[in-house]
Amino acid sequence: MRTVKEISEVTGISVRTLHYYDEIDLLKPTVLSEAGYRFYDDKALEKLQQILFLRELDLPLKQIKEILENPD
Repeated sequence: MRTVKEISEVTGISVRTLHYYDEIDLLKPTVLSEAGYRFYDDKALEKLQQILFLRELDLPLKQIKEILENPD
């Protein structure tokens, strides 16, 4: 499991962006601690990788969410 800060350092995405992705239900943390800390597993990292790829194609977040929810 990795923290938001660790994910931010590895991907170059800001902590605020990761929090925003959580707020809009695009990328939910795998575990939310009692203290409110977000933790992500490898599956969440794979999803983030897909999000980043689709962002590179200049797709809006709403469309990315739809694609990830309905890959067909």
